[in-house]
Amino acid sequence: MFEQILTPQNISVGVMFVITIVFGTVFWWPVTRFPRKDGLLNFYWVGFWAFLGMITAMSGAQATLKLAGQNVDTTANALLNALTITFVVFVVFAWFRLVLMGAGKMVTKILR
Repeated sequence: MFEQILTPQNISVGVMFVITIVFGTVFWWPVTRFPRKDGLLNFYWVGFWAFLGMITAMSGAQATLKLAGQNVDTTANALLNALTITFVVFVVFAWFRLVLMGAGKMVTKILR
């Protein structure tokens, strides 16, 4: 019975699945280890690492399903591209917002 389950293809799928889970967990570790005191900054900090974890999970799921013999190229690539573009937009928006907030506080401090 186990000989039918533990085929080389299933073992490689299991290894890839475990690697995906480990890397997804590693990307979530900074969120729990280094929380930010400012609410807005913490929101962007968590969002940054959550996006990296989602990209890792999507990419790992794509590789795992390919190893399992599934044809996931078009759908998985479309979702991965959309997630990557969304991540870039999130980071750029966060950077602009935080820079403008810092510049505003600096101008307010100078004018006092």
